[in-house]
Amino acid sequence: MEGWIPTKRLKKITEFADKFCGTVEPIHRNIYLYFDNVLRVAMTDGCANADIFFSKEFFPFKNTYEIPIQHLKGLLKGLKSNSSPFVRMLALDEGLKIELDEMILNIHSNKNSTIPKINEDKITFLFEMRLKEFLELLDFASVHSYEGEFIHFFSTKNNEIYALSENFNISAISFFIKNNIHFNRLIPFTTVRHIIKSLSLISSNEVIKIFLGKDHIILKGQGFIISTCSEVKEEVIDFKLPDNFIENKKIKISSLKKSLNRIYTSIPQGLPVYMVFSKKSHIVSKDKNSTLTWNLDLNFNHNYLVEIKPRKLRSLLARFSNDEINIGLSKKFIALFDNNKYILLKVSEYSD
Repeated sequence: MEGWIPTKRLKKITEFADKFCGTVEPIHRNIYLYFDNVLRVAMTDGCANADIFFSKEFFPFKNTYEIPIQHLKGLLKGLKSNSSPFVRMLALDEGLKIELDEMILNIHSNKNSTIPKINEDKITFLFEMRLKEFLELLDFASVHSYEGEFIHFFSTKNNEIYALSENFNISAISFFIKNNIHFNRLIPFTTVRHIIKSLSLISSNEVIKIFLGKDHIILKGQGFIISTCSEVKEEVIDFKLPDNFIENKKIKISSLKKSLNRIYTSIPQGLPVYMVFSKKSHIVSKDKNSTLTWNLDLNFNHNYLVEIKPRKLRSLLARFSNDEINIGLSKKFIALFDNNKYILLKVSEYSD
Protein backbone atom coordinates (compact mmCIF):
# COMPACT_ATOMS: atom_id res chain seq x y z
CA MET A 1 0.00 0.00 0.00
CA GLU A 2 1.19 3.49 -0.85
CA GLY A 3 0.77 6.64 1.19
CA TRP A 4 2.15 10.13 1.64
CA ILE A 5 3.23 11.39 5.04
CA PRO A 6 3.92 15.06 5.87
CA THR A 7 7.68 15.55 6.26
CA LYS A 8 7.04 17.77 9.27
CA ARG A 9 5.21 14.94 11.04
CA LEU A 10 7.96 12.39 10.29
CA LYS A 11 10.54 14.85 11.65
CA LYS A 12 8.61 15.23 14.91
CA ILE A 13 8.25 11.47 15.33
CA THR A 14 11.96 10.94 14.64
CA GLU A 15 13.01 13.67 17.07
CA PHE A 16 10.71 12.23 19.75
CA ALA A 17 12.11 8.71 19.24
CA ASP A 18 15.68 10.00 19.30
CA LYS A 19 15.10 11.56 22.74
CA PHE A 20 12.97 8.71 24.08
CA CYS A 21 15.21 5.78 23.12
CA GLY A 22 18.42 7.53 24.17
CA THR A 23 21.94 6.44 23.28
CA VAL A 24 22.81 4.12 26.20
CA GLU A 25 21.55 0.97 24.44
CA PRO A 26 21.94 1.17 20.63
CA ILE A 27 19.85 -2.01 20.29
CA HIS A 28 16.78 0.03 21.25
CA ARG A 29 17.28 2.83 18.70
CA ASN A 30 14.46 1.74 16.39
CA ILE A 31 10.87 2.67 15.80
CA TYR A 32 8.19 0.12 14.95
CA LEU A 33 5.77 1.26 12.28
CA TYR A 34 2.43 -0.58 12.18
CA PHE A 35 -1.25 -0.09 11.34
CA ASP A 36 -4.05 -0.43 13.89
CA ASN A 37 -7.06 1.54 12.57
CA VAL A 38 -4.55 4.38 12.05
CA LEU A 39 -0.83 4.53 11.33
CA ARG A 40 1.11 4.24 14.61
CA VAL A 41 4.69 3.99 15.83
CA ALA A 42 6.03 2.23 18.91
CA MET A 43 9.44 2.42 20.61
CA THR A 44 11.29 1.42 23.76
CA ASP A 45 14.38 2.36 25.76
CA GLY A 46 14.43 -1.06 27.41
CA CYS A 47 12.37 0.05 30.41
CA ALA A 48 9.76 2.45 29.05
CA ASN A 49 7.59 1.76 26.00
CA ALA A 50 5.84 4.46 23.98
CA ASP A 51 3.05 4.21 21.42
CA ILE A 52 2.26 7.28 19.32
CA PHE A 53 -0.36 8.22 16.76
CA PHE A 54 1.34 8.90 13.42
CA SER A 55 -1.31 9.51 10.77
CA LYS A 56 -4.87 8.60 9.89
CA GLU A 57 -4.26 9.22 6.18
CA PHE A 58 -2.80 5.85 5.25
CA PHE A 59 -4.01 2.58 3.77
CA PRO A 60 -4.10 -0.50 6.08
CA PHE A 61 -1.25 -3.01 6.04
CA LYS A 62 -0.44 -6.11 8.11
CA ASN A 63 3.31 -6.07 8.68
CA THR A 64 5.37 -4.36 11.35
CA TYR A 65 8.40 -2.46 10.04
CA GLU A 66 11.42 -1.93 12.29
CA ILE A 67 13.18 1.30 11.25
CA PRO A 68 16.52 2.49 12.69
CA ILE A 69 16.22 6.00 14.09
CA GLN A 70 19.67 6.90 12.78
CA HIS A 71 18.59 6.13 9.21
CA LEU A 72 15.59 8.42 9.55
CA LYS A 73 17.77 11.20 10.99
CA GLY A 74 20.08 10.91 7.99
CA LEU A 75 17.15 10.88 5.58
CA LEU A 76 15.67 14.05 7.07
CA LYS A 77 18.86 15.99 7.84
CA GLY A 78 18.89 19.47 6.34
CA LEU A 79 15.48 19.11 4.73
CA LYS A 80 12.91 21.88 5.01
CA SER A 81 9.24 20.96 5.15
CA ASN A 82 8.22 23.71 2.73
CA SER A 83 10.60 22.50 -0.01
CA SER A 84 9.91 18.78 0.58
CA PRO A 85 6.45 18.73 2.18
CA PHE A 86 5.71 14.99 1.83
CA VAL A 87 7.44 11.65 2.22
CA ARG A 88 6.32 8.73 0.07
CA MET A 89 5.89 5.40 1.87
CA LEU A 90 5.25 2.11 0.13
CA ALA A 91 4.28 -0.76 2.47
CA LEU A 92 4.78 -4.17 0.86
CA ASP A 93 5.04 -7.76 2.10
CA GLU A 94 8.77 -7.81 1.40
CA GLY A 95 9.43 -4.50 3.14
CA LEU A 96 8.88 -0.78 3.46
CA LYS A 97 10.19 1.81 1.01
CA ILE A 98 10.55 5.43 2.10
CA GLU A 99 11.27 8.00 -0.61
CA LEU A 100 12.17 11.63 -0.04
CA ASP A 101 13.58 13.73 -2.89
CA GLU A 102 16.48 11.73 -4.35
CA MET A 103 16.87 9.51 -1.25
CA ILE A 104 15.37 6.05 -0.77
CA LEU A 105 15.34 3.99 2.43
CA ASN A 106 14.42 0.30 2.06
CA ILE A 107 13.44 -1.60 5.20
CA HIS A 108 13.18 -5.36 4.79
CA SER A 109 10.32 -7.13 6.54
CA ASN A 110 11.32 -8.96 9.70
CA LYS A 111 8.77 -11.49 10.92
CA ASN A 112 10.54 -11.58 14.29
CA SER A 113 9.92 -7.87 14.94
CA THR A 114 7.88 -7.46 18.11
CA ILE A 115 6.03 -4.25 18.86
CA PRO A 116 6.85 -2.94 22.37
CA LYS A 117 3.58 -3.55 24.20
CA ILE A 118 1.80 -1.44 26.79
CA ASN A 119 -0.27 -3.25 29.38
CA GLU A 120 -3.40 -1.25 30.26
CA ASP A 121 -5.07 -4.06 32.24
CA LYS A 122 -6.03 -3.27 35.84
CA ILE A 123 -4.53 0.20 35.96
CA THR A 124 -5.57 2.76 38.59
CA PHE A 125 -5.95 6.46 37.84
CA LEU A 126 -3.69 8.61 40.04
CA PHE A 127 -3.98 12.21 38.86
CA GLU A 128 -3.81 14.57 35.92
CA MET A 129 -2.11 17.92 35.41
CA ARG A 130 -0.75 20.17 32.69
CA LEU A 131 2.13 18.48 30.89
CA LYS A 132 4.42 21.48 31.38
CA GLU A 133 3.94 21.46 35.15
CA PHE A 134 4.37 17.68 35.37
CA LEU A 135 7.64 17.77 33.41
CA GLU A 136 9.00 20.69 35.46
CA LEU A 137 8.39 18.81 38.70
CA LEU A 138 9.79 15.53 37.38
CA ASP A 139 12.81 17.35 35.95
CA PHE A 140 13.52 19.08 39.27
CA ALA A 141 13.37 15.83 41.22
CA SER A 142 15.71 13.95 38.87
CA VAL A 143 18.20 16.37 37.33
CA HIS A 144 20.96 15.97 39.92
CA SER A 145 21.04 12.16 39.81
CA TYR A 146 23.26 9.90 37.71
CA GLU A 147 22.94 6.94 35.37
CA GLY A 148 22.36 3.74 37.37
CA GLU A 149 20.40 5.54 40.10
CA PHE A 150 16.64 5.60 40.70
CA ILE A 151 14.01 8.28 41.11
CA HIS A 152 11.62 7.63 43.97
CA PHE A 153 7.93 8.17 43.07
CA PHE A 154 5.62 7.58 46.01
CA SER A 155 2.69 8.62 48.19
CA THR A 156 2.84 9.20 51.93
CA LYS A 157 0.66 8.34 54.90
CA ASN A 158 -0.57 11.93 54.61
CA ASN A 159 -1.81 11.14 51.07
CA GLU A 160 0.77 13.36 49.35
CA ILE A 161 2.44 12.31 46.09
CA TYR A 162 6.14 13.13 45.66
CA ALA A 163 9.10 12.45 43.40
CA LEU A 164 12.45 12.40 45.19
CA SER A 165 16.10 11.73 44.50
CA GLU A 166 19.10 11.74 46.81
CA ASN A 167 22.68 12.26 45.74
CA PHE A 168 25.66 13.03 47.92
CA ASN A 169 24.02 15.05 50.73
CA ILE A 170 21.41 16.77 48.57
CA SER A 171 17.78 15.70 48.23
CA ALA A 172 15.61 17.13 45.44
CA ILE A 173 11.89 16.78 46.07
CA SER A 174 8.80 17.66 44.02
CA PHE A 175 5.27 17.62 45.37
CA PHE A 176 2.59 16.74 42.80
CA ILE A 177 -0.84 16.43 44.40
CA LYS A 178 -2.82 14.86 47.23
CA ASN A 179 -4.31 11.43 46.62
CA ASN A 180 -5.48 8.64 48.95
CA ILE A 181 -3.99 5.84 46.81
CA HIS A 182 -0.84 4.54 48.46
CA PHE A 183 2.10 3.38 46.34
CA ASN A 184 5.88 3.29 46.43
CA ARG A 185 7.92 2.92 43.23
CA LEU A 186 11.48 3.33 41.97
CA ILE A 187 12.03 4.35 38.32
CA PRO A 188 15.46 4.26 36.62
CA PHE A 189 17.00 7.73 36.31
CA THR A 190 17.89 7.20 32.64
CA THR A 191 14.29 6.38 31.70
CA VAL A 192 12.95 9.38 33.64
CA ARG A 193 15.29 11.67 31.69
CA HIS A 194 14.25 10.04 28.38
CA ILE A 195 10.59 10.70 29.20
CA ILE A 196 11.26 14.33 30.14
CA LYS A 197 13.31 15.09 27.03
CA SER A 198 10.86 13.46 24.61
CA LEU A 199 7.65 14.83 26.14
CA SER A 200 9.20 18.31 26.24
CA LEU A 201 8.75 18.31 22.44
CA ILE A 202 4.96 18.17 22.86
CA SER A 203 2.79 21.26 23.35
CA SER A 204 2.99 22.51 26.95
CA ASN A 205 -0.78 23.13 26.97
CA GLU A 206 -1.46 19.39 26.87
CA VAL A 207 -2.88 17.59 29.90
CA ILE A 208 -1.24 14.37 31.01
CA LYS A 209 -2.93 11.57 32.99
CA ILE A 210 -0.95 9.27 35.29
CA PHE A 211 -2.02 5.68 36.03
CA LEU A 212 -0.61 3.01 38.31
CA GLY A 213 -0.18 -0.55 37.04
CA LYS A 214 0.92 -3.73 38.79
CA ASP A 215 4.62 -3.13 38.22
CA HIS A 216 4.57 -0.17 35.83
CA ILE A 217 3.37 3.43 35.57
CA ILE A 218 1.40 4.73 32.59
CA LEU A 219 1.35 8.26 31.19
CA LYS A 220 -1.41 9.20 28.76
CA GLY A 221 -1.79 12.31 26.64
CA GLN A 222 -3.40 13.30 23.38
CA GLY A 223 -1.99 10.97 20.74
CA PHE A 224 0.49 9.12 22.94
CA ILE A 225 0.76 6.58 25.75
CA ILE A 226 3.90 5.66 27.69
CA SER A 227 4.46 2.78 30.09
CA THR A 228 7.55 2.72 32.28
CA CYS A 229 8.89 -0.13 34.35
CA SER A 230 9.15 0.43 38.10
CA GLU A 231 10.45 -1.43 41.11
CA VAL A 232 7.62 -1.95 43.57
CA LYS A 233 8.19 -1.28 47.27
CA GLU A 234 5.46 -2.50 49.61
CA GLU A 235 5.92 -0.16 52.58
CA VAL A 236 3.91 3.05 52.86
CA ILE A 237 6.28 5.93 53.53
CA ASP A 238 5.88 8.09 56.60
CA PHE A 239 7.49 11.09 54.94
CA LYS A 240 7.14 14.71 55.97
CA LEU A 241 9.06 17.74 54.80
CA PRO A 242 10.92 19.49 57.63
CA ASP A 243 9.17 22.56 58.99
CA ASN A 244 10.58 22.98 62.51
CA PHE A 245 13.18 25.55 61.51
CA ILE A 246 15.37 27.55 63.85
CA GLU A 247 15.48 30.31 61.25
CA ASN A 248 13.25 30.95 58.26
CA LYS A 249 13.32 33.79 55.73
CA LYS A 250 13.14 34.68 52.04
CA ILE A 251 16.34 35.09 50.02
CA LYS A 252 17.27 36.03 46.47
CA ILE A 253 19.30 33.34 44.73
CA SER A 254 20.66 35.15 41.64
CA SER A 255 23.98 36.05 43.32
CA LEU A 256 24.24 32.58 44.87
CA LYS A 257 23.87 30.98 41.42
CA LYS A 258 26.61 33.25 40.04
CA SER A 259 28.94 32.31 42.88
CA LEU A 260 28.30 28.60 42.35
CA ASN A 261 29.02 29.01 38.65
CA ARG A 262 32.34 30.72 39.39
CA ILE A 263 33.27 28.02 41.89
CA TYR A 264 32.61 25.28 39.37
CA THR A 265 34.92 27.04 36.91
CA SER A 266 37.63 27.85 39.49
CA ILE A 267 38.31 24.52 41.16
CA PRO A 268 39.05 20.95 40.00
CA GLN A 269 36.11 18.58 39.95
CA GLY A 270 35.87 16.42 43.06
CA LEU A 271 37.45 18.96 45.40
CA PRO A 272 35.44 19.43 48.65
CA VAL A 273 33.40 22.64 48.70
CA TYR A 274 31.71 23.96 51.84
CA MET A 275 28.92 26.48 52.27
CA VAL A 276 28.76 28.32 55.59
CA PHE A 277 25.51 29.99 56.59
CA SER A 278 26.21 32.50 59.37
CA LYS A 279 26.39 36.24 60.08
CA LYS A 280 29.07 36.28 57.40
CA SER A 281 27.93 33.57 55.01
CA HIS A 282 30.44 32.31 52.47
CA ILE A 283 31.56 29.39 50.32
CA VAL A 284 35.05 28.02 50.77
CA SER A 285 37.30 25.42 49.15
CA LYS A 286 40.96 24.48 49.45
CA ASP A 287 43.14 23.42 46.51
CA LYS A 288 46.67 22.41 47.49
CA ASN A 289 48.26 25.65 48.82
CA SER A 290 45.29 27.85 47.85
CA THR A 291 42.13 28.73 49.74
CA LEU A 292 39.27 30.16 47.68
CA THR A 293 36.46 32.04 49.41
CA TRP A 294 33.31 33.57 47.97
CA ASN A 295 31.33 35.87 50.25
CA LEU A 296 27.54 35.63 50.17
CA ASP A 297 25.09 38.41 50.93
CA LEU A 298 23.21 36.23 53.43
CA ASN A 299 22.93 36.76 57.18
CA PHE A 300 21.84 34.26 59.84
CA ASN A 301 21.93 34.19 63.64
CA HIS A 302 23.51 30.74 63.96
CA ASN A 303 26.25 28.82 62.14
CA TYR A 304 25.53 25.98 59.69
CA LEU A 305 28.14 24.10 57.65
CA VAL A 306 27.14 22.16 54.53
CA GLU A 307 29.29 20.31 52.01
CA ILE A 308 27.99 20.84 48.48
CA LYS A 309 28.49 19.89 44.84
CA PRO A 310 28.44 23.38 43.19
CA ARG A 311 27.33 22.26 39.74
CA LYS A 312 24.51 20.09 41.03
CA LEU A 313 23.23 22.72 43.46
CA ARG A 314 23.35 25.44 40.82
CA SER A 315 21.44 23.21 38.40
CA LEU A 316 18.67 22.77 40.97
CA LEU A 317 18.54 26.47 41.89
CA ALA A 318 18.22 27.35 38.20
CA ARG A 319 14.98 25.38 38.09
CA PHE A 320 13.16 27.58 40.59
CA SER A 321 10.67 29.82 38.81
CA ASN A 322 11.37 32.83 41.03
CA ASP A 323 14.55 34.55 42.10
CA GLU A 324 13.16 34.95 45.61
CA ILE A 325 12.66 31.66 47.47
CA ASN A 326 12.28 30.44 51.05
CA ILE A 327 15.13 29.15 53.18
CA GLY A 328 14.60 27.25 56.41
CA LEU A 329 17.49 26.24 58.65
CA SER A 330 17.63 23.60 61.38
CA LYS A 331 20.36 21.61 63.11
CA LYS A 332 19.96 18.73 60.63
CA PHE A 333 18.79 20.28 57.37
CA ILE A 334 18.77 23.44 55.32
CA ALA A 335 15.71 23.65 53.10
CA LEU A 336 15.48 25.81 49.98
CA PHE A 337 11.97 25.80 48.60
CA ASP A 338 9.39 27.56 46.49
CA ASN A 339 5.89 26.38 45.59
CA ASN A 340 6.16 22.59 45.04
CA LYS A 341 9.96 22.27 44.72
CA TYR A 342 12.30 21.55 47.65
CA ILE A 343 16.06 21.18 48.10
CA LEU A 344 17.28 19.63 51.34
CA LEU A 345 20.93 19.99 52.32
CA LYS A 346 22.30 17.92 55.19
CA VAL A 347 24.02 20.03 57.83
CA SER A 348 27.51 18.71 58.71
CA GLU A 349 28.10 21.04 61.65
CA TYR A 350 25.94 23.42 63.66
CA SER A 351 26.81 25.92 66.39
CA ASP A 352 25.20 28.88 68.12
